[in-house]
Amino acid sequence: MLLEYQALLDNVALGIAFVRDGRIVHCNLCLSEMFGWPGEQLVGQPVSLLTAPAAELSSPGEKTPDSVPALDTELLLQRRDGSTFWCRLLANAIDPADPGRGEIYIIEDITERRATDASAHRLLLEHQAILDNVSLAITFTRKHRFLHCNQRFSEMFGWPSDELIQQSTDTLYPSPQAFAELSSIARATLGSGQQLDTELLMRRRDGSTFWCRMLAKAIDPGDLGRGSIYITEDITERRNAQEALMRARDDLELRVQERTAELATANQRLQAEIQERLQAEKHIRHLADHDALTDLPNRRLLEDRLRQAMAAAKRSGNQVAIMFIDLDSFKPINDLLGHRVGDLLLQAVARRLRDLLRAVDTVARIGGDEFVLVLPDMHSQETAGETAKRIMTALVQPYLIEGNALTVTASIGISRYPQHGTDVDTLIGRADDAMYQAKQMGRSNYQFHIDRSKE
Repeated sequence: MLLEYQALLDNVALGIAFVRDGRIVHCNLCLSEMFGWPGEQLVGQPVSLLTAPAAELSSPGEKTPDSVPALDTELLLQRRDGSTFWCRLLANAIDPADPGRGEIYIIEDITERRATDASAHRLLLEHQAILDNVSLAITFTRKHRFLHCNQRFSEMFGWPSDELIQQSTDTLYPSPQAFAELSSIARATLGSGQQLDTELLMRRRDGSTFWCRMLAKAIDPGDLGRGSIYITEDITERRNAQEALMRARDDLELRVQERTAELATANQRLQAEIQERLQAEKHIRHLADHDALTDLPNRRLLEDRLRQAMAAAKRSGNQVAIMFIDLDSFKPINDLLGHRVGDLLLQAVARRLRDLLRAVDTVARIGGDEFVLVLPDMHSQETAGETAKRIMTALVQPYLIEGNALTVTASIGISRYPQHGTDVDTLIGRADDAMYQAKQMGRSNYQFHIDRSKE
C-alpha cells in the first residue's frame, strides 16, 4: 500500500511535502525535481531551505475544519542552485486539533503564468494607448450597453469613460424614436456581415446635438450578442460647409469663386480625415489577428486559417499537417539573460520559421515559446516528418542576440487532418499531446499523434 501511495504522489504534477516541526519528513518526485534536490537529501532538512532570502514560509496556524486551506499564497522560492521562481503555496495541518502531527505543503510553479499575466497587461495598456491617440471616437458595445471607449469618444460626447461604461447606448440619441430607427438599420446591416455607414444627429451629455458620421462592424455577424465596434466622426463642420455651398449658388456671381475654394478646402480636409480613419481601422484589424511580439498570426487567425485549410483539403482529398512546436531550452535563457533577450530570441525563431515555410503555410505564436504550424497539401506522414526534420535542423542553428550566441532545440508534435480529427480544437490538442510525448522521449525530436483507441 505504501508503494501505491508513493507511486500516486510521484505522478502528481504538483510538489507535495509532509512537514513536521519545521522539517521535511517526506516529499514527492515533482517537488524534488522542482527544487533540484534529491528526495533523500531533502528529508530532515528545514523547510526554510526552499525559501528565497527575501521570502518567509509560514506554517498554518490553528483553525477550524471549515477554514481549509489555512495558507494559500504566492511567493518566491529558491532552488538548490540558488535560482528563484514564483510558486503558489497551499499548506494545511494534517490534524487541526493536533498541530504536532505536522502539515502538508502543496507547491505549484506559476512562473510562466505570472509572466503571461504581466505580458497580457502590458499588451492591454499598449492597445489602450493606441486607441487613445487615434483622432476618431471608438467604442465597443454589447446588447445596447457601452463596454469600452477611447479618450476621443469621451471628449466628443462629454462623458467621462468610467461613467459611460454599462450605460445604455440610447443615452447618446436625441430621442427614443431616433434610437429605435438606428437600431433597426444596424441590426439588419450588421447581421448581414456588412459595415454600417450612416450620418445622424447625436446628443452630448449637456443635451446639445451635433452631426456625426457613424461606421460600425459586428464582431461576429452570426451572433450579434457578441457586440460591435463603432467609429464616430464629428462631421458638423463638413455639413455646415456643404449647406453654405448650396446657399452660395443663389449668391452673386462675384462670390462663386470664393465658395468653390471653400468647398475644395473642405474636401481636402475630409480626404485627409478619411485616410487617417482607414489607416486606424487597418492597424486595429491587424492587432486583433496578430501576436504583438512576433507579428505572427495569433490563435484567432490560426484557427481561421486551419478551418480554411481543412475545407480545401476536404474538397481536394489532400491532408493537412498541424505541428505544435515548443522550444526546449527557452525558459533557462529567458531567466538567465532577461525578458528582453528572450523576446528577441522569440522574434528570431519566428523569422526562421517564416523563411522555412511555403506561401500557403501558416505559422502562429499562441503564447510563451509555443508555435503552431498549419501545412496544407501534406500528401503523407513521411512528407510531414521530413518537414519536421528540416524545421528542427534550422531552429538548432545558433542565434546571435545582443552579443550572446544562443542555441535552442525544439520538440514537435504532429497531428493530421482528417486522420486525427476534423475540428480545430481536436487537431491542435492532439498535436499538443504529441509534442509532450516528444518531450518525454528526450526532447529535440518529433512525434506523431497516436490514436490509442485503435491499439
